[in-house]
Amino acid sequence: MTELYSNQYLKIIQNDKNSQLYRIEFTDSNPILIHSLVKTKILRNTTYSDDYKLLVFKAYSVEMFKADATCSSPKVANMAATLGGQLKYMLDEYSHTFLGFNSENIIVVDYDRFAFLDVELIAKVEEESGMIMLYSPFNYGDFFVSPELKHFGSFPLKVHYKCAYFSLGCLLCYALLFGDDSFYQEYLRGEDNNIISILNTHSIRETKFYWFISRCLVEEAEKRSIVFI
Repeated sequence: MTELYSNQYLKIIQNDKNSQLYRIEFTDSNPILIHSLVKTKILRNTTYSDDYKLLVFKAYSVEMFKADATCSSPKVANMAATLGGQLKYMLDEYSHTFLGFNSENIIVVDYDRFAFLDVELIAKVEEESGMIMLYSPFNYGDFFVSPELKHFGSFPLKVHYKCAYFSLGCLLCYALLFGDDSFYQEYLRGEDNNIISILNTHSIRETKFYWFISRCLVEEAEKRSIVFI
């Protein structure tokens, strides 16, 4: 067995005898994350244990995501579609979401499907209000944060579940810029949240994908969306 990745919550292992067979071993039971990967078909040919601590799947290739020159616009658009689908499933079926995204906990499956695996960022959404309740501080370095999280006051704190959409938009910009996060660092330091302007000289400008990212990065959380039009 070859270990491809591990953290305190899970590890990904490739079978040495069958290179197309992989397993994700979770420290704790995690039906929400497992179903978000299986039911959306981000991972295929899957089986999982009754206690939701083991997920086995088949793939031609599994690698950790890297924001580099291989991040073509079509590839990053696939990232938007698959991570957006994972978010939608978690919300619709479990009333959960991710608080945000980072680039360190994403795997790329068969070169064009993306899965986010940061267990620590899974958050419960209040069904009627669409709000997430936070009780303790977090580190800006853990994920791309939305304006409402950047300018939080005291705890407990309520934020709209679409904070994840803004974070996704930042992640997509980061990928399209081949890992250059200077736009995000500038955003953290200042008051200007118009991150989409960084793509005004990019080849995707005025395309459907450009407007998809733009809708992720809307200032008012409730007005954000992750729909291709």
